[in-house]
Amino acid sequence: MMNAEIITTGTELLLGEIIDTNAPFIARQLRAIGLNLYYKTTVGDNRERLAYALRQALERSDVVIVTGGLGPTVDDITREAVADATGRELELRPEIVDHLKDFFGRRGRSFTDNNLRQAYLPRGSRMIPNPIGTAPGFIVEDVSTGGVIITMPGVPREMERMMTEQVIPYLQEKMGERLVIVTRIIHTAGIGESAIDNMIGHLMTRANPTVGLAAHLGQVDIRLAARAGSLAEARALIAPVEAEIRGQLAPWIFGVDDDTLGSVIARWMREHDAKLAIFETNTRGAILTKFPEEDRDALAGHFVDISALSGCETCADFTETNAVAVANALRTMTGAQYALALMGSDDPALGFWAEERGQTWLAFAMPHTTFAKKLNAAGADDFTRNWLATNALAYVYRRLLDQPL
Repeated sequence: MMNAEIITTGTELLLGEIIDTNAPFIARQLRAIGLNLYYKTTVGDNRERLAYALRQALERSDVVIVTGGLGPTVDDITREAVADATGRELELRPEIVDHLKDFFGRRGRSFTDNNLRQAYLPRGSRMIPNPIGTAPGFIVEDVSTGGVIITMPGVPREMERMMTEQVIPYLQEKMGERLVIVTRIIHTAGIGESAIDNMIGHLMTRANPTVGLAAHLGQVDIRLAARAGSLAEARALIAPVEAEIRGQLAPWIFGVDDDTLGSVIARWMREHDAKLAIFETNTRGAILTKFPEEDRDALAGHFVDISALSGCETCADFTETNAVAVANALRTMTGAQYALALMGSDDPALGFWAEERGQTWLAFAMPHTTFAKKLNAAGADDFTRNWLATNALAYVYRRLLDQPL
């Protein structure tokens, strides 16, 4: 079974000046053909360090995919580093010279000598043509390790075209079989990562499909990934494992894959011909951001100022009684069937990680009753606001489904 790793190059990546979008794109392409990706490394524009990273990669991976450092400038050192790592000399490739002169000529631009740097490749390498740029990519099959180094430009549109049109067919031929990796993400809220691990930890020792956890603010995702010869076979591997997870964690699961708490609540509202109104104080709009723009038609109104609520101008104190009063007033004023009120201090001295955390009251008004719940956090920092917003919507969703709380 082959495995791959990605090396992205460029000091600008290490300095945080630009965001690496190449590695995620490549990872998705590898997943689609069932090629396992085990490592990802970023190296600056340094020939010795890149050569070292390449040697390490060849020792542990069958396929090493490199992006960046193929341009005409002095700091474009990927060609030299690959040559160093594989013990090869660089050689001038006349067909690349012809391509470069034609490329510049058709655009009315002068061809300078430094562009010839792009025409040198490690001896014996296979060129990957670049139809929309100057720098070609190349493939080096290393005899000593049996590994392969595939290099492509760092310019995303050039890399993406090379990857889809030339590199993927090459890898599929080398793999000798057509495989796919299918992932399924199960979203939970209102339950901690350790509690989930205690309930389904035995599933995380599986080889295919694999099961893993990823914790976010007030939310834990369960990732299932299956490798098989077809989409149908991979989904068949995932199905029984997902069913077992749902059996254990049903009260806390709110969606899968692209679902968000906002989108599933909005979908429930539309399915029941209902609307939700929202009032939030210390979260200052964090709840609203959980609803994608296309799902905000399910909302009857959104407020962050107590004075905007008719008949509730005196409800400013952060108490259970006032939270219930605000939620009920919100239903009456907007005509919504459901209303959520979240009321807590935005004192920056509190905060989720502060010595004194404070408290926030949540009230959820439904057609025939209103529920209240205390959340043990307050404050104005982004972490606290997002944690409160996620937990508030998780509470709402479970009430809508009448799940245990």
